[in-house]
Amino acid sequence: MFMKKKALIFLFPLFFLSNCAKSPLSEFKLYRLIDNLDKENIIHSPLIQISKESGESNRYFPLKSHQILDLGSGDNPFGIKRKLKLGGAEINVLFSPPKSKFTFSLNIPENSLLEFGIGNVRDENSEELIKSTGNKERGATFLISFETKGRKKTIFQKHLPFPDKDEKHSFSRHCIDVPYTQEEVELSLVTEGGEHNFSFWYNPVLYRKERSLRNIILISIDTLRADHLGCYGYNRDTSPNIDSLASDSALFLNTYASSPWTLPSHVSLLTSLHGVHHQVYYDREKMDPAVLTLADILRQNHLFCSSFTGGGFVSSVYGFSKGFDTYRDGVGGVFQQDSAELLFRVVSEWLDREKNKNFFLFLHTYQTHNPYACPYPYKTMFTKEGAKWRHIDLVSYLGGKPGLFKRLPEEERQNIIDLYDGEIRYTDEKLIGPLIGKLKEMELYDQTMIIFTSDHGEEFYDHKGWGHGHSLYDESLKVPLVIKFPGSKFKGKEIGNIVSLVDVMPTILEEMGIDFSDLNIDGRSLFPVIEGKEKGDRKFLADIGSNILNSRIPRKISMNMGKDKLILNKKFSMKDLDFFLYAPPALKPIELYDLKQDSIERKNIADKKSVLVNQIIQQINEIYSKAKKRKISRPEIDEELLEQLKALGYIR
Repeated sequence: MFMKKKALIFLFPLFFLSNCAKSPLSEFKLYRLIDNLDKENIIHSPLIQISKESGESNRYFPLKSHQILDLGSGDNPFGIKRKLKLGGAEINVLFSPPKSKFTFSLNIPENSLLEFGIGNVRDENSEELIKSTGNKERGATFLISFETKGRKKTIFQKHLPFPDKDEKHSFSRHCIDVPYTQEEVELSLVTEGGEHNFSFWYNPVLYRKERSLRNIILISIDTLRADHLGCYGYNRDTSPNIDSLASDSALFLNTYASSPWTLPSHVSLLTSLHGVHHQVYYDREKMDPAVLTLADILRQNHLFCSSFTGGGFVSSVYGFSKGFDTYRDGVGGVFQQDSAELLFRVVSEWLDREKNKNFFLFLHTYQTHNPYACPYPYKTMFTKEGAKWRHIDLVSYLGGKPGLFKRLPEEERQNIIDLYDGEIRYTDEKLIGPLIGKLKEMELYDQTMIIFTSDHGEEFYDHKGWGHGHSLYDESLKVPLVIKFPGSKFKGKEIGNIVSLVDVMPTILEEMGIDFSDLNIDGRSLFPVIEGKEKGDRKFLADIGSNILNSRIPRKISMNMGKDKLILNKKFSMKDLDFFLYAPPALKPIELYDLKQDSIERKNIADKKSVLVNQIIQQINEIYSKAKKRKISRPEIDEELLEQLKALGYIR
């Protein structure tokens, strides 16, 4: 054990995990000092006096920081535990302006490492405070001491200068061997230096050097249609590496997203809640901090949680960083044609650094999202000779959202599909293939659970519209779901049952031996489906809020009963219709499709099955009427994020 004085609290999840029926984690391997910091651990901190005099005034903290609300992070005396935006990442820190001293009483096992970062922040708040005190001493010295039986030893010391005028922070990362002793140890983190320096310790963690690990990697390829992959029957060779992964995995043939656009769909994926329950429908809404995330629960169960995303609508400002030790936005974002390759490079470095920990890694890229532009030879791999485009920003070409329903000549439509398929092949070869190869090379593949999916699909005028976010047909909602279990359990199994992306989270938790019976979630573990104990189709629920992203599209809701799929369409107003350059397709208020007989949703049979329609509508009404209203928070969108959203075509 690491912590003596919190033994009862600390041992409970270990005892619990060791008695779970299915694939429990072997034993505890990660101890976060942040989670175990209480008032009694704080020997010195200028924040104590500041709190007495003025409460937790934001002027004494970095501007781009806020208090940690992660599950398991414990009490937060004087606001010391914070999430700090540093460059493109949001990280968990102990804020420790000089002179600060935090002390922990520990029993440390053999072969232990202490990993941490140190840093100083320069922003308007720090400049103002330093100026007001006339402090000329800049920078901070960080020390770690080790005391046992009255003998004290400094095991780390480093001075970090205050950032230059053109810099926003100074930062360095460290990993040191911790001396082993059988006695109880007092470990101290000390910061010395100039008054009001904005200094911090980045997520100090203790863990043992071991190789018996269990890891999870969740990959979301934005805007990826399931039916454009070889493993789903596509006639083009777009996905050889994904297909290879699928052959080693359980392959779900009918998986539905909860929304046809990025923000609400990813909230559903990472919380196991449908839109009606998480209630994030619009670009100016963020997750309720009270909602538990997948990362929250895995973090509490001693996994190191990190994420690398393309930013935009999966940015930390929308609340996605909750539960993550590090959440990095804009890795190979929409502005780069080689986003997938850039993402792999960053992930490869991360794996080299974090290979000795149990980890949860969430990866996301916009590579297959509009604009369709990737490097040669992939951008011309599927195009015909003499094709009009080698890359295209489709939203701009259509004239923005008013041109959403413009009919294009068939050769142009096919050219656009060709470019999209090139994006998939590029992602397959530059991200998925190298990642699988890296995991095998590091001997991590067999013990890693890999989930490959997407947040929604893409329309190529299948139902007289383009892009996504405005309809609930299968080309927008059906996504790939490939789950490679540790040891390739369930290898080669294909599952035709209808399932939902909200089922991913409980499936991960069951595989990791974590009880989720008390969680208020919409999803259910997929184990009964995989094992053949559950035969029928599950219900999915998907919806779109009215006029999302100023699209003038009325609200829509979709639900199924078996292979019968219902879509409810709210009527366009005359003002909405005037917005479009080309008339939207005339839709009936109620659509019903037999997906078994009519997989492309062409024959509306609502009039023929009125009893079934009423049954599904009654269930929808019951779900929405019982949903409790959540507190809606507003994200702070800066200029950089605004530019990303414009580049993605979401806003103008």
